[in-house]
Amino acid sequence: MAENNRKFITPDYEGLQYFGKWTYNGQRRFTRSRYSCCYLNFRGATAVCSVLTGPGMGRAAVYLDGTRETLEDLGAERLEPKLIFEKRSIPGTGVHNLRIVALEGQNGETGLEIAGFEAEEPVNYPEWLKERMEKEYRLLRMGKKTWTMPEAWRPVAYSACTPEKGVRLLPGLVRNLWDANIKNLKYCFSIPDYCDGVPMDFIKTIIPTRPLRRGWVSWLPASNEARLLGGAAEALRWEEDNDLRRMADSITADIKNRMRDDGYYNYYHEELSYALRHFPENLHNRETDVVSGLTDRKNYDRVFWTRALISAYTAGNTEALNLARRMYDWFNACEYLPDMLLGGNATNGFPGGPLMYHSPAGKDEDLITNLRYYDQDYWFEAFAEHQPMALSHYPGDRPHCYTILAFETLADQYRATGEQKYLDALLGAWDIYRDHYKHPGGATAICEADGPYPPDSYYLDTGHTGELCGSVFWIWTNHRLMQLFPGEEKYVAEIEESLFNVVAGCRDEKGHTSSHAKLHWKKWSFTNENTCCEVSSTQLISALPEYIYMTSEFGVWVNLFIPSELETGPYHLHMETDFPLDGNVKLTVLSAGEFGLWIRVPAWVQEDLVFTVKGGEKITGKAGTYREIRRFWHEGDEITFTLPLAIRAVEYTGFDQSEDNRPRYALRRGPIMLALLGDFEQGAVPCVALDPADPEAALIRRKDGAWDIRGETRFRYVPYYTVTTEIFTCYPALENRSVPWHD
Repeated sequence: MAENNRKFITPDYEGLQYFGKWTYNGQRRFTRSRYSCCYLNFRGATAVCSVLTGPGMGRAAVYLDGTRETLEDLGAERLEPKLIFEKRSIPGTGVHNLRIVALEGQNGETGLEIAGFEAEEPVNYPEWLKERMEKEYRLLRMGKKTWTMPEAWRPVAYSACTPEKGVRLLPGLVRNLWDANIKNLKYCFSIPDYCDGVPMDFIKTIIPTRPLRRGWVSWLPASNEARLLGGAAEALRWEEDNDLRRMADSITADIKNRMRDDGYYNYYHEELSYALRHFPENLHNRETDVVSGLTDRKNYDRVFWTRALISAYTAGNTEALNLARRMYDWFNACEYLPDMLLGGNATNGFPGGPLMYHSPAGKDEDLITNLRYYDQDYWFEAFAEHQPMALSHYPGDRPHCYTILAFETLADQYRATGEQKYLDALLGAWDIYRDHYKHPGGATAICEADGPYPPDSYYLDTGHTGELCGSVFWIWTNHRLMQLFPGEEKYVAEIEESLFNVVAGCRDEKGHTSSHAKLHWKKWSFTNENTCCEVSSTQLISALPEYIYMTSEFGVWVNLFIPSELETGPYHLHMETDFPLDGNVKLTVLSAGEFGLWIRVPAWVQEDLVFTVKGGEKITGKAGTYREIRRFWHEGDEITFTLPLAIRAVEYTGFDQSEDNRPRYALRRGPIMLALLGDFEQGAVPCVALDPADPEAALIRRKDGAWDIRGETRFRYVPYYTVTTEIFTCYPALENRSVPWHD
């Protein structure tokens, strides 16, 4: 497009997205809150941005497609416009995004006011994405969507695999989490409805006369059995248990007895989910809430059943896989396929077909059904182009953490077909989520609520943040990536962070679940009601042994530092550690032979790590990598090392800033999020005398694992995962009081 065709875009252009705390007085848009931002999406090779400088203004950071281009100080004596960014010859034909972020200036002010933009083709992103979705949905529903046929598939094998059995958890934090999960499974199976206080009520009519959300059991009853079957079966992979075996076999038998001859398996007639015609634009219409809730079943129940039945087969019940096969034979031929993306939480359904395809009973039809009726190329292209609003403004359903299930699906479809478009979309989506939608500590920052959770919002008080399901799905995605790309430390780092903070922090000693990892004020209550977060995390926790190691014909990868023993094939290792309480780790080789050990050196150690091998030899590993140690091992050979667990401050960059804009920080000890305990009002942000540049200087470690603060009697720090009912915040204001704020 010619240079003279650039359009001037005024601050009230409807396609501009203002996120954070902005004021509009009918003429001007301005913010006084740090990290509030404005997005311009556009096409073309040129972009220009102007803001106002003057009294009360701070600084503005300008990002083009996620890369910071400039940082401008806006303070001045007079109020006048200033061009702060201009760039020509921007490569690429897709949609670009220009983000302007308000930051504190040298004068302590944080003012930002947009004067205008110029671009060749401004894009109203939500409308643009919706139009592309509707076009693809029409093709899908008419049966005209194209897909790659099986003869063109080029499967991609994992480069290393996590073990299906042969790992034993030893005493420690993860073993305690695992044992509590088993305890809860047994408790649930002992009561008639499998959970507390919610009567089983199979619905006989399309629209029940009672309120829909009386209980999860009656709303999504199949997931309750899937929770118990999946949890029990995954645990049986690692340790035999008569009670769990009886549970898994009993539930599998119930499914078989209930299944129709054609393979339909659920409690309710398919008209109570599959046959409901319900379009996305009506999802939030109060008169249709009941119907939209029932449409969840066709995707949500099916996929959790798929996971559970495949797990039961892996644990030794061959009948379970036959049942899953019959279920998918019905599903792949059912008349409802063109409508699977219509209705509530359609993203729940993405992983089912690929999961079944990769099972020992998989058929091409399982994957073809996904390619024809679930693939959304417009969305995958947006991922590949690193468009951050592709998550927050996903138009196919209300956007929330269940969209992460698309990432898992992309990984499985790439493995099945070898198509580059799936890998490009997966890696782009991974970057988008990590960079814009995940709290430090692993909690998800995009949740299920009215209104979008925009990029970089990181809400602490607004809405309900940190849904546990999101962290479970994120772990599942990274589990696939670490097997595709062993040695890429960043994927295991994401699993570690989400496991030790969110998953461990959302379970109590009874195995009950807090559905959201809130980071300020109080945690959500711990319940046993079969919520989606209970269903997803139950199976994940039972499967935790498989995340510690990976193996191949060349050796063993040590991913997570968890007390455990590996005995599979020619490899036998023992790991001793009190991590995350301390950083000492000892690996003992219990089998003789020549093979490699790849030991993870976490990026958070931020320094070289020294390994002592065979009682004397020193080997150095670089942070953010895996250190290979290859030799002929003798039984009893040891490797020891110490992970430095320094405490560092991480600034809060989200939209829930304090009224006085005082900077807020989280403290991290290695991968562990710390929480500040103390008595303060719900809307308050406590201020603590800690220097963010050197927080450890004012911290005193206690024998119980907490930290006192020098000069403070009202507060103390503890690991976030230990918080239950206390008042806390992970993001207090921190200040070095020897240097007054704003000086």
